[in-house]
Amino acid sequence: EAMQRLEYQRYFFRLLELNPQVYSVYVGFERDGDYFQLIRLPDGIEHFGPNDAQPPLDALFVRRHVSRHGNTRVDRYEYLADLDTVIKTEESVNRFDARERPFYLAAWKKEELVTSDVFILSSSGRPGISISAPMTVDGKRFGVIAADIALDNIALFLSSHQIGERGVTMILDEKNRVVAYPEMDKALRIDGKNVRLSSAAELGNPALNEAVRRYRAGEGTRLVFDEPATGTPYLASFHAFPPALGKNWMILTLAPQEDFVGELQRTNHIMLALSAALLLMGLFLVAFLSRYLTRPIAAVIEETVKIKALELKDDLTIRSNIREIRQLVDATQAMKSTIRAFTTFVPRTLVQQLLSSGKTLEVGGQSRYLTIMFTDMDGFSALAETTPTRELMNRVSTHLDTVTRVIDAHHGTLDKYIGDAVMAFWGAPLSDDDHAYHACLTALKAQEAMNAVNEAWIEEGKLPTSFRIGLHTDAVLVGNIGSAERLSYTVMGDGVNIAAHLETLNKRYGTRICVSHSVFREAGERMLMRPLDHVSVKGRRGELIVYELLAAIGPEAEAAGVNATPEQRLLVQLTLPAFAAWQAGKPEEALALYRALLDAFPQDAVAKYFVARAEKSSAI
Repeated sequence: EAMQRLEYQRYFFRLLELNPQVYSVYVGFERDGDYFQLIRLPDGIEHFGPNDAQPPLDALFVRRHVSRHGNTRVDRYEYLADLDTVIKTEESVNRFDARERPFYLAAWKKEELVTSDVFILSSSGRPGISISAPMTVDGKRFGVIAADIALDNIALFLSSHQIGERGVTMILDEKNRVVAYPEMDKALRIDGKNVRLSSAAELGNPALNEAVRRYRAGEGTRLVFDEPATGTPYLASFHAFPPALGKNWMILTLAPQEDFVGELQRTNHIMLALSAALLLMGLFLVAFLSRYLTRPIAAVIEETVKIKALELKDDLTIRSNIREIRQLVDATQAMKSTIRAFTTFVPRTLVQQLLSSGKTLEVGGQSRYLTIMFTDMDGFSALAETTPTRELMNRVSTHLDTVTRVIDAHHGTLDKYIGDAVMAFWGAPLSDDDHAYHACLTALKAQEAMNAVNEAWIEEGKLPTSFRIGLHTDAVLVGNIGSAERLSYTVMGDGVNIAAHLETLNKRYGTRICVSHSVFREAGERMLMRPLDHVSVKGRRGELIVYELLAAIGPEAEAAGVNATPEQRLLVQLTLPAFAAWQAGKPEEALALYRALLDAFPQDAVAKYFVARAEKSSAI
C-alpha cells in the first residue's frame, strides 16, 4: 500500500507541475473508503487543514491521506516543501469516507469521465470544479481518481489572456450562468459551503446579454452585432466544451470589433488551449489509470515472449498491489520455473519447437541421418574406490557439465547420462547439414575443456581424469520413445551400437577419439584423421574402418582453437603407408613402417600397438 501511494504521488506531483490550473489530484478506494490526495497550496492562504491553522511559510504542497482505523478514520495532512521534504504534520479523527463524496458517487454511477458542478473546495474554502473517472481492472471497478481545478486559477488564466483592451473570455453553463470569469467575485456568491453562480445578465454587460440572446436564438457560434445601448460593433465567439468532459458548457469570447480584429487568431488559440487543457486533464486521469494497470500486464506479456524463446535465466520482478495481477505474475513465474526444470530433462530445441507449435509430446519418431556420440571416463571404477562419495559426485558432475556445455555450444542434443558416460547426437530435432563436422568439433573442444579442468584439479592436489569418445554417422530412428507416463527423446538403431563400440575401441588403441568411416566421409575434408584398423562389430556384416580424430583443418578450426599442428600432420603422414601395408597383408613392411612411426613419436600408443601386433604376425 505504501508503494502504491508513492506511485500515485509521483504521477500526481508531475500533473501539478505541468498544469498550474490544477488545485489537487486525489483517489478513493471502493474496498475501504480510504483516500489519498496531493494539494497545491494557494498563495497567501491563511487557514488550512484539519486545525484551520496557517500553513508553514515554506510549504508548497500538502499530502493528505485518510485511512480507516476501526470505526473511525485518521485524517493526516503532511505539508511539503517538495516531493520528499515534510515540514509539518497534522492529524485529526473523523468519519470521512471517499465512497460518500460527490466526486466518487458521480463517477461510480456513470462509469465514465465526469465533470462536477461548481462547489466549495473543502481544504481551501474556495470555489472549484472536479474531473473524476472510475478505476477498473479486468472490467471491475476498484476506485475513483479525480482532480480539482480552482476557479480562481481559471480566472487568473482568463485575465492573463485578455483579448485586446476591453475583450473578455468566460465560461457559461447551459443555464447562462457564469462558471468562470476574470473577476470571479462578480460571477458568484459564497455563503459558507454553498456557492451561487451569477447569470450572464447579472454582470451588467449589455454586449454580453446581446451575445447570449443571439446565440440562444440559434444565430450561430460566431456573431457580429451592435451593442444596443451605444451601437458599438462587437464580435462574439462561442466554443463548446469537449464532449468527453460531460458538460454542456460554452467558452465565450467577447470584444469590441476594433479590439478584436487584430487578435482573432490569438483568441482562437486561447480557446483551443483552454479546451485542450481541460480535455487533457481528463485524458491524463484515464491515461494514468491505464498505465498503472497495463504496465505490469505488459511486463508479464514480455516475460511470456521470453519464455516462448526459452529465455529462462532470471526470475520475475514485477510488483503490483492488485491481487489479480499478482496472481498472474505468480502463475507466470511458476510456469517459467517448470519449463526451466523441463529443459534439464528434454532438449531445449525440442521444448522450443513444442512451445512454438503448441503441440503436446507424444510417442513417435522418424528415420534421420545423424551423428551419434558416446563418451566414458577412464578408470572410473578405480576412482570410485579411492574417492569419497561427495567428492566423487562433484567430480563426475563437473565432467558431465563440461562436456554438456560444449555439446550445447555446437548444435548438439544431449540424449542422456549413463553413469559417468554421455550420449548425444547431432541433426535432430533441428536439421543440421554439418552434423558430422559439428560432432567432431565438439569432441575436440570437449577434450580441450577437460584438459583445463584437469589442470585446476592438479593444482588442488587431485588426480586428473581422461575420457574416451566414439562418433558414428548413420540412419537411425529418432523421436519420443517410452510410455504415456514417461517419454524420452532419444535415438535407436544399429548406428547407436556402433558409436558405443567405437568409444570402447579407444582402450585397444590407446586413443581418445575414435570415429567411423561414415564420419570420415562426411567431415574428413575439414578434420585431420588417421586410419587405425578394420574392425568387426557384433551383429553387423562386414568390417568397419576406424579412424582417430586428431584435430580440425581450415579457418573455422583456427577460430575454434583446435587447428592441426605440424606434428599432428606428420603423425598422419607416417601412419598412412603403415596402415596401407598392414591392410594389404604385408606384415614385415607394415612392421618397418610402424617402427619408423614409433621412432618419430615414441609415445604414440597406436604405433606401439601395431608394432607388437606386426611382430606377432611376422613370427607366425
